[in-house]
This record gives sequence, C-alpha cells and structure tokens, in this order.
Amino acid sequence: MSIAITSLNSAVERLLAVESHRPGSVHRLARSDTFAGGKGVNVARVLSQLAAGSHETDTPVPAPLLLGFSGGPTGRLFEDLLGAEDLASSLVPTAGATRVCEVLVDLSDPAGATVYNANGPMVEKPELDALGDLFVQVLARSEALVCTGSIPPGVPADAYARWIAQARREGVLSVLDAHGEVLALGAAALPDIVKVNREELMSLGSGDPETRALDWLDAGIRCVIVTDGDRPAHAFTADAEYEVRAPDVPVRSAVGSGDAFCAGLVRSLLGVPTAGWATHLRIAAACGASNAAGVTAGLTGSHSPAALMSRVTVRESALRSTRRSDTRTDDTRG
Repeated sequence: MSIAITSLNSAVERLLAVESHRPGSVHRLARSDTFAGGKGVNVARVLSQLAAGSHETDTPVPAPLLLGFSGGPTGRLFEDLLGAEDLASSLVPTAGATRVCEVLVDLSDPAGATVYNANGPMVEKPELDALGDLFVQVLARSEALVCTGSIPPGVPADAYARWIAQARREGVLSVLDAHGEVLALGAAALPDIVKVNREELMSLGSGDPETRALDWLDAGIRCVIVTDGDRPAHAFTADAEYEVRAPDVPVRSAVGSGDAFCAGLVRSLLGVPTAGWATHLRIAAACGASNAAGVTAGLTGSHSPAALMSRVTVRESALRSTRRSDTRTDDTRG
C-alpha cells in the first residue's frame, strides 16, 4: 500500500541563499543546493522523514509514492535527486523537459523568500492518457491520495477533480491543496479535506472566505483548513471550528511549510485515525513550524515536530451558525 501524491508539474529546484539580497548587485552565495522540488515532493519528503523518526510501537503508515511526469535531461536529474532521498515515484516520460525552479532566500529576511516557478512542459495527449492508466493502478493499492501543486500545460484543470471523484468511489482518503480553477473544480468533487491558504481562497471570488469554507462543508467535505501565513490557521469541520496557533520558531525559510503541514495531517489521519481533529491539527502545525526553522523544505532536527507539538495551541469553538460565546484550549479531543 502507499500514499499516492501528485507530482504532475515536477521540478528541479535550485536553492540560492545570500546574506542580504541587493537587487542589481553581484552576490556571493552563502548556500547553493539542488533538490527534487514541487509541492508533492515536499509532502513526500516530510512523510518519509516522519516515518524514519517513528517508533516500533507506532501504527504503520504507508510510504509515499509520487505520481506524475518526468522528461528530458532535467527529468533524469529529477529522478536521480528523488533516488538520492529514497523517495519512490511512478512517472510517465514526456517529450518536454522537466522544469527548473529557483528559490532565493535572503538570510537577513528569511520569511520573505523569493520563489521563481517555471510553467512546466506541454503534456501531450498520449502522455496524459498514460498517466491516467497509471493512476488507476496506483489508486488500487493506495490508502490515501494527496492532490497538490500546479499542473503543467496540456493537463486539464479538472484532472484533480476526476482523480478525487475516483478516490471517493473507492473509499480512499483524499486531500486537496491547489489554487485557482484547479482548486474550485477539485473542491466540487468533494475530497475529504481541502487545505488552502487564505489568499488562494479569496482568489476564487468575492464574498467571505469563511462562508465559502462552510459551503464546502455543507456539500460534503469533511474538513476545510485555511492557513494564513504566520497568523493562526482555521479548520472547519461539521461539528466545530478550530483555531490553530503554531509555536514561535526562528524562521529561516517558510517555503514548504504548507506542504509539511499537509504531510503531518495525512500522517496523523492514517496513523491515529480516532485521535480527533485537535490532535491531527496539532501534529500538522508542528510539522509546518519545523519546516520553517530550516532553510530547505523538510523537517528540521533542531526543531522536530515531537519537540514542538506541546507548544501548538488548538482552540475549539462552535461553527459560526451556532457559535458559543466561550472558547477554550482543547488538548484532549477533536
């Protein structure tokens, strides 16, 4: 069994770190690294790190499996980089080359990292059809599906929606983290969980973002999680709303923190399914904070999720329509 994770717009990611970014100037790099990148890879990396740090008494959780495309010399490099991290993948070769993206981290202002994302290669219909056939095989042996990240040219905007609908029919847990039309169509297919940042939610149109989240709940989505940068996240379920405040950590780069949050959530949902939303969200927030404490995407040993969990605050209240006047810190139930 596996956790299927989309990597439709695979990327080779170049991390460039400078002591202080001065536009128009020549810089000497303080750090330069090359990784397999993209939101799906970030999720898979954190899931693998969590598995490596688990104990024999923990409930086993399936390993992540990246599903997507790879092409050209940069595609071969992408696959080599995945192999170097022991990240499993099942990829369809494309005529177009895998994209290269850059992340520029100003060490004097690490929270303001600059990201340059390429569009990705055009995917041809035979390549898309091959991915569809591959998806059917992968889903049959998956316990969860995570649809995350952008899609390359040639992939229809409803690709995630169709996959989520199939996962729903087969009783496979599904999580959506996307933006724009892909988010709107994917949410309409009713995944179990939608994780979205506030800016992406507001981009779907006018109106109160909280109202949209509640509308998704009414339609049948189990949980809608709205992150908001360094401000508290809010999670909406059929029974309650949760405010999730992550612990303060020395931020070195926030890039990938949302993906780490997603990975922690999936790990908790599969590993301790009866723990309740407060626990699931606490684990997720601890993973996001751990990621922010490092320059590269992934968990940071000096600020591990296990060490941070007790510092995550989860406050529960009634949903807006039946909101209680009191809220309380909830450390025992979800």
